[in-house]
Amino acid sequence: MAQPATETPVAQPAAEAPAPAAVAQPTAAPPTVAAPAAETPVAPPAVAAAPVVDTPVAQPAAQAPAPAALGIEILASLGWGASTMEVLNLDLAPYGASFGADVGYIWPSGFRLGGYVGYSLGRTVSQIYDPVVGRTLDLDADTSSLSAGISFAFDVPVYSFILRYSLGFGGTWMNWDFGAQTPRIARYSESPVDGFHIVPGAALFWRSDLFEAGLGFRYLVQANGAIPSGFLGELLVGVRL
Repeated sequence: MAQPATETPVAQPAAEAPAPAAVAQPTAAPPTVAAPAAETPVAPPAVAAAPVVDTPVAQPAAQAPAPAALGIEILASLGWGASTMEVLNLDLAPYGASFGADVGYIWPSGFRLGGYVGYSLGRTVSQIYDPVVGRTLDLDADTSSLSAGISFAFDVPVYSFILRYSLGFGGTWMNWDFGAQTPRIARYSESPVDGFHIVPGAALFWRSDLFEAGLGFRYLVQANGAIPSGFLGELLVGVRL
């Protein structure tokens, strides 16, 4: 009867316990799922920001000041002038302290068409007049002048300034007074004496928004031999509308 007791090896089923340990393998597998996360280099789409580098399109904006010159321009001038020659043996100074106004329109190309008017106070010049025929005279020649006309100009940007070349065409009216001993001089029978003139000139402007200021000069070439040619240096102040 002792033989039945030897069958206790029924404990073998307990050896199957290691099987659950193998179940741990599936848990080790999930970490491999992290591999897809490594595909985050999806960052390359950020390269789309590269087109932003093309924003240098802002450069044309730097050229915007040119169109800003378009429109009506009103200028006031204050200056000084002097004649550059004698006429009919007389020393005349119909320029001197001068002031005036100029109104024009500027196109985007820089071309400007305008009209101007200016008055010069002139001054009195004491002199001895020696005519070709007759006796010499002590003479006080008091003259002044009024000029008006149209002008054509072109503006050229120079750094932060505007350089303007101009050419004007118009007329000059010179008032004269030679005192009590007014000699009989051809072309001076009546005051004022008038004549046609051509006025080349140039000016350099500084602009800020609608305001502008500059310095310029003009040379009045007179066609009437009784009016001396002369130059004007001017301070210019104006606005653009």
